[in-house]
Amino acid sequence: MTDPLISIVTPSFRQAAYIEDCLRSVEVQTVPVQHIVVDGGSADGSKELIARHADRLHWWCSEPDRGQSDAINKGLARCTGTVFNWLNSDDLLLDGALKRVADAFAADPALLVYGGRVVHRSASGDRPFERQNDARDVQRLFRDPVINQPATFYRMDVVKDLGGVDPALRYVMDVELWWQVLFRHGAAHLRFEPLDLAVFRLHEESKTVTAHRGFLDELASLLHDLCMVTGQPELARVLAIGHDLREGLRGIPVGPEQHGVVRGMVLHFMLKWHGVVHRREQYRMMKALKRVVTLRDMKDMDDALLHRWTQLDTQLKAPTWWTFRLRRKWRHLRP
Repeated sequence: MTDPLISIVTPSFRQAAYIEDCLRSVEVQTVPVQHIVVDGGSADGSKELIARHADRLHWWCSEPDRGQSDAINKGLARCTGTVFNWLNSDDLLLDGALKRVADAFAADPALLVYGGRVVHRSASGDRPFERQNDARDVQRLFRDPVINQPATFYRMDVVKDLGGVDPALRYVMDVELWWQVLFRHGAAHLRFEPLDLAVFRLHEESKTVTAHRGFLDELASLLHDLCMVTGQPELARVLAIGHDLREGLRGIPVGPEQHGVVRGMVLHFMLKWHGVVHRREQYRMMKALKRVVTLRDMKDMDDALLHRWTQLDTQLKAPTWWTFRLRRKWRHLRP
């Protein structure tokens, strides 16, 4: 059984503190790997560090680009492997990770996605992140996927057919790629194993730490567009109340037959991230949601989100945002 060639693209910008750990983690893998590094013209010493490893890279550059998604696509254009992933320059692979990936794709030529687990690394140490997808739970794969990005590998031809990731996205290009694959190809050829494959680093400058609102706005933008093409403009308008929607997205191919799938995705998103109201735009958005969604729409939600839905009735009894705030303050002041 021949190991497939795995192509890894590393987008990088001003990550001199971490880039060498990333590069070395790929170099020590024991299967064929094609590593491409696309640096955005860093002036922090990253270029010099990458140059030291040039003889072990398939290709690299250090020049201005239009951000992480653009860098990933620039590297993808140079890839010739049969398996693809990107590894951010502040993350790293664990020893033996790519052998596990290669074995999975070699054993199943129809495999679309292979995923493992990540270890979260922060100033306080390493913490295994044990959540991952269950290929049998198709509903959750659409509504609440666990995309352990540096440990999630795709068949190359699927990614190339899509043109890579959406360059209009800064934060959730991994989620958009995931949904593109699911809506186009279904969930029949996905495999996930409880194996630690990569380290996902959390630090003060990482986007995961600094840009939570941006993540939610981009997710809402994807869902807004899905609502529009599946004939649900009322849900699209609700999302627009509480989010700064992105324009120019490439779109995900869905049709009216996916109406129920998209509706469930939107309701899950709204209750997961806005089921407890804290801000004025959340109050207005969830009020609007209550007007267009019924309890019948919630019939297949999990118990935790269904509880949030029923609790919203209590939260939103106040007729205006100001009375809502007064009631909340009063509850906090009562002994």
